[in-house]
Amino acid sequence: METPYFGKKIFNLEGGILSWNGKTVPELPQLRLFPVEGATTSLQDFLFTAMDLERGAWRFYTSVLERHAEAAFARPIDLLARAEEGHARLLYKFWSDEQGDVRSFEEVYRQLEGHIMEGGMDVDSMVERLENISDNHCLEIVEMALSIEFSAYDLYRALAHKFAGGAIEKAFTAIAQAEKEHMRIAAEALQFCV
Repeated sequence: METPYFGKKIFNLEGGILSWNGKTVPELPQLRLFPVEGATTSLQDFLFTAMDLERGAWRFYTSVLERHAEAAFARPIDLLARAEEGHARLLYKFWSDEQGDVRSFEEVYRQLEGHIMEGGMDVDSMVERLENISDNHCLEIVEMALSIEFSAYDLYRALAHKFAGGAIEKAFTAIAQAEKEHMRIAAEALQFCV
């Protein structure tokens, strides 16, 4: 059974496992964010990946603004885009401290691919969805933003827990708290979708 949820489909199995008839879910979620437990991953790798995820979210929001610059919801989306770059700057500070001699933030940020954003969503797929959304594009875009920001909150909260006791815990906790504010901004943008 398919159930719509924030522009996505949720699949469930009515009747439990006894009702399964061999069908598979057509669109498996993108889950590549960080290496699995047990993989050898340095703090530098986590920070660099997190910067890349922030770049991905920035790319998505920038694409929304390119298509809907005059829309009433453009201002909140612009705030979210600028916040993503701000988070990348914070992460860069810790990353550059771990790295030692590194290039400037602007150079590193410009070279990040940003193909994936928080929650494992593929940026190109999300941008493609912008071209195919319904007449109520405001609602769908704001729901996408809410989904992105909720995923970001969950991600940074989990990373803060993973690095509990270290200096980076405070940075991840601060970003998680900021993501809650981003959810509020996105939720308030719903008023423009009536």
